[in-house]
Amino acid sequence: SLNFRMYSVDFSRRDISFPHSAGGAHCFPDLRVGVFKEIVPMGIDPKIVSYKETGIHLSPQEFHREVEQYLSQASQGQSDTILLDCRNFYESKIGHFQGCLAPDIRKFSYFPSYVDENLELFKDKRVLMYCTGGIRCERGSAYLRSKAVCREVYQLKGGIHKYLEEFPDGFYRGKLFVFDDRYCRRLGTCRYCGVLWDQYKLCSSQHCRQLVLTCPSCCNKGLTACCPVCQEKELKVTSRASGQTLKEECECTRKRTRVPIEPLQQHYRIPLLGTVL
Repeated sequence: SLNFRMYSVDFSRRDISFPHSAGGAHCFPDLRVGVFKEIVPMGIDPKIVSYKETGIHLSPQEFHREVEQYLSQASQGQSDTILLDCRNFYESKIGHFQGCLAPDIRKFSYFPSYVDENLELFKDKRVLMYCTGGIRCERGSAYLRSKAVCREVYQLKGGIHKYLEEFPDGFYRGKLFVFDDRYCRRLGTCRYCGVLWDQYKLCSSQHCRQLVLTCPSCCNKGLTACCPVCQEKELKVTSRASGQTLKEECECTRKRTRVPIEPLQQHYRIPLLGTVL
């Protein structure tokens, strides 16, 4: 087997950090390279909210000490800190830091709306932010700081990926959501039977294609959809007049903010498979 390293690089920065992880060739079957304006679109022009106004970067060691102090104070009901996970709900569902606040957002472009709707929650608070590899925190922390409500905003440099290199048995619980099986401690549960399970599959409904946790036993019973609506009705794929397919029309996604139909040109962004975000 071969060893691969995966990079997500912002060449406009001078302090580039290269997260790396050894793995067999089966973990990374393809390689694509793309150059684009944002690695993970937040939906706000980088000229308006710049990464140059980001939160204070904390090394894994510094972040570990902060989380340790936060958990100690929180247990006594005295904490003025928020430990904020700025990833998507399906990522935090199978792995997160103890005592974190994990927004129920489908994609990172919903993060600004979440912040706007919860400004009172962040007022006068110290915020410790983290994501998979530190990329989303670059924009997310800058947006949070632009609202001028927090006392301080910090972010984990290198994200969960770097933290786990230093503290594999630290305060992170569960599995890190990436495109391979490097971290496999169980946390999630099967959508149908509740058994411990953390390996996502796509909903079997072509109309939905949402991520779902369903164990092998339930899969063998034909339980492969994300919710009863998709499972029972076998919805057919429909399209708008423009020819763009409607992706999310089921019980699960109706409970969340609708995903906007993005301009066609945004779909030309080609991510690097295995990228740490």
